[in-house]
Amino acid sequence: MSSKPTTCCVLEILTSSCKPLLRRDWRGEAPSNYLEQFSLAFIEASYESGLPPIFSDNSGENDFFHVKHNDLIFMCVGRKGSNPALIFKFIHSFIELLKYYFGKLEEESIRDNFVLIYELLDEVMDDGYPQFTEGKVLEQFITLDAHRLEEVRAPLAITNAISWRPAGISYTKNEIFLDVLESCSLCVNSFGEITQSSLQGAVQMKVQLSGMPECKLGLNEKLYPHHDRSFTSGDRPIGMEDIKFHRCVKLGEFSSDKSIVFVPPDGRFELLSYRLSSSVQPLVWVVAKRIALGETKIKYTVRVSTRFRERFSAQDVTIIIPVESDATKPEIQCKVGEVLYVPELESIKWHVKTIPGGRDFDLTVLVSVPSVKAQAPSFSRSYVKVQFEIPYFTPSGIQVRYLKVSEKSGYSALPWVRYVTRSGDYTFKIGQVAHERNVT
Repeated sequence: MSSKPTTCCVLEILTSSCKPLLRRDWRGEAPSNYLEQFSLAFIEASYESGLPPIFSDNSGENDFFHVKHNDLIFMCVGRKGSNPALIFKFIHSFIELLKYYFGKLEEESIRDNFVLIYELLDEVMDDGYPQFTEGKVLEQFITLDAHRLEEVRAPLAITNAISWRPAGISYTKNEIFLDVLESCSLCVNSFGEITQSSLQGAVQMKVQLSGMPECKLGLNEKLYPHHDRSFTSGDRPIGMEDIKFHRCVKLGEFSSDKSIVFVPPDGRFELLSYRLSSSVQPLVWVVAKRIALGETKIKYTVRVSTRFRERFSAQDVTIIIPVESDATKPEIQCKVGEVLYVPELESIKWHVKTIPGGRDFDLTVLVSVPSVKAQAPSFSRSYVKVQFEIPYFTPSGIQVRYLKVSEKSGYSALPWVRYVTRSGDYTFKIGQVAHERNVT
């Protein structure tokens, strides 16, 4: 059997923030956490000198090859010894092929053409080795039509049939539940600089309504797209991007008067999702330091600050601090919450059930190690991870002004509304302090 390394094991198409859009794995040889390794390296490099186009994974057995194009990242994983020139030639040729089919190449054109792109990938790569990538040749036998961004949109309503809701639904008690859920992610480097920040939101519903009801939802104008200037109230809108509605929403109504009118499916569904286009004030802030004390002791200091109004509280706050794999005898000083040493995770886990807004809390952990000089925390373990949930609160400021239900039978429906904010990927890099005085 040939020992020649496979040129390309995996092709991954990512957004500029390393969120996966499309993946093709030809060989199944890439490590299971390859995307996490690449994303962490990409985030780290965003505030340093920049990520080299080729670099190795943690094991040293695989290489990452990446090319940025517009708001996209094309990343290949290859086994050590793969031909870099051939891989980069393939990536650039594949980008040109997609441009040939789609015209403009950006995130939306990837999302709109999943099926066609997978068809193309099956032709341009054979078991990890590039084949031909000429668009004029491929279009002769790949007959799927590409969705081009500049083409005219289809009519909003092709049929009046409501396929998502069957007739004859009946409940003894008519209720509708609405959850506004927002997830905030943050990455902060050791200098206290925010390197990545994002907020994703969704309006999720649980519908228990009889018949064929029509619902009308009114939100404050903070939801509306950042380029929209048609609002009339005193609210200052926060810019929203990627607003996506469930197909039950009558988009014409939203365009005309900003109300969200829909005949809902029965049961649970996501009415809409969105992304905040402007930066959000961090809700929880962490300053963590790793301090060498003499030759065999390391001290970790962690300060947690809540940066939201005092009338709100963060629930189930968990801070995970990585420590050395050979750390022993942890000495913990903390006045709030429960702190545990979890040796199987090589971490200190600090859990606080409730933290009101505008508060600061401190933790100090002293661990013993065989030798401070031998310790060199890996990149992936140099971040403190934070998890939390804040009920009755949304960073975007979105509020439900009304939720009306009308049905020809004239029944009254009881609406329930809830707001919840949760942490997404929320990390702070640990600052390194070389040495303090020895302790006895």
